[in-house]
Amino acid sequence: MKVISVFLQCIQPTYYVSALLILIVSLCYTVLRWRRPHDLPPGPKFYPIIGNMRTVGHKTLVGAFRDWRKEFGDIFSLSLGTKWVIVICGLDNLKEAFVERDAVFSDRPDLFVNRYINERRGIIGSDGEKWKELKRFTLRALREFGFGKKSLEENIQEEVKFFLDFIDETNGDNFSLDETVNVSISNIICSIVFGKRYDYHDRTFVKLMTILDDYISNSTLTTTLNFIPILRHMPGDIFSAKKVLSNQKEIEDFIQARINEHKICFESSNITDFIDACLREMETGNGTIITETEIRKIIRDLFIAGTQTTATCIKWFILYMIHYPNIQEKMWREIESVTSSNRLLSLNDRPKLQYCQAVVDETLRISNTAPLSVLHGALHDILFKGFRIPKGSVIVPNLDSVLMDEQVFSYPEKFNPERFLDENGLLYGTEKNVAFSVGRRACMGESLARMELFLYFTALVQRFKFLPVCGEDPPKIKRILGLQFIPAPFMLRVVRRC
Repeated sequence: MKVISVFLQCIQPTYYVSALLILIVSLCYTVLRWRRPHDLPPGPKFYPIIGNMRTVGHKTLVGAFRDWRKEFGDIFSLSLGTKWVIVICGLDNLKEAFVERDAVFSDRPDLFVNRYINERRGIIGSDGEKWKELKRFTLRALREFGFGKKSLEENIQEEVKFFLDFIDETNGDNFSLDETVNVSISNIICSIVFGKRYDYHDRTFVKLMTILDDYISNSTLTTTLNFIPILRHMPGDIFSAKKVLSNQKEIEDFIQARINEHKICFESSNITDFIDACLREMETGNGTIITETEIRKIIRDLFIAGTQTTATCIKWFILYMIHYPNIQEKMWREIESVTSSNRLLSLNDRPKLQYCQAVVDETLRISNTAPLSVLHGALHDILFKGFRIPKGSVIVPNLDSVLMDEQVFSYPEKFNPERFLDENGLLYGTEKNVAFSVGRRACMGESLARMELFLYFTALVQRFKFLPVCGEDPPKIKRILGLQFIPAPFMLRVVRRC
């Protein structure tokens, strides 16, 4: 006992000193974070420790940013937990930062989602030289199978036919498109990545799409952990981190199973899809950074970027067509002027369908699916527009500040394809449409998405009229913000034109 007593007497001073130091450091940190440094962009007042999270909790980030832009200007800062967040608004500012100065504005921030979910891998999660190499390889491999080329058109048209036949089977009854749109668009990615498509009733694949939806929805709830990471140690799963990681494991297990299937029959002289191209790269070595883990992350990213955004945009298109039957009819008349037969339209028809192309751009703009793009980070202090963006801060490219800005697009809440046409009815002003973001981190699947949207939109309007449920008003245009703006689920019916 005497030995223990002496031991406690010895450690007590050290314990108290350590506790006092921790308290002093915590208080100093709180005081320092209580005031915004004078050289940071202006912004709203904030509380110690939680910063502006209480304010944001009362409205969506998009809504809060719109209000703060009016009050503080195109570049403002806020405090979220342990991070300074710098929001960049306006077309010119976005282009200057992410196009002209892309070398210093293209990194990923050190956040919970990047460290524990993306694991700093894949196209979305990596940065620096690793990201450049992964992107170069991915684009090179995808182009072997028509990505971004007209040769992919046949694959898309084949999937469009399946989709039209599915809608035909509703026989004028009320139905919802949610799961089927996702499966249909995913099949185009599947044809490139796995070398096959899946039936709309394939239980395993439909389940995967449900898990992917769940993964994206729950990822929004993990946002708090990005800014107060210590909360990840709380018991339970209040911020859905465990659920997201579980979803991710199921998605990556599905992808790994496809990789394993490919490994069994792999022949380097017979490359038929993206996985084969990845296996060939691994086999050749030559200092490649491609591993099976990277392959899983890249394919996961392709599904998120190549499925969700396009499928969501198609849902928005159909919802707006129900609300604007006159635009449906104008599209149909233009299509009829190009062909009166039942043949599917092709990309060769695109120059003759200026109004239909304008509808694609207007749908991309008003759907505003990724209003805050993907978060960027500052690896070191950056001077921009007279302000300091501090090392370790999070940078937000506010695409909503362009897409829904009445100074750029008059009456932005109105669906109006004519805003993208000049006085001669020719496509105009599409450079202002930043729906795919800007700069080197812009969505690399833009060309594919535009191909898909044009071919799907024109085929849908060519064959069907989209109508509300019998005896009911058109479904409400209600936005649900997760990682994307998605429309609230809605029912509809169709009448066949031909």
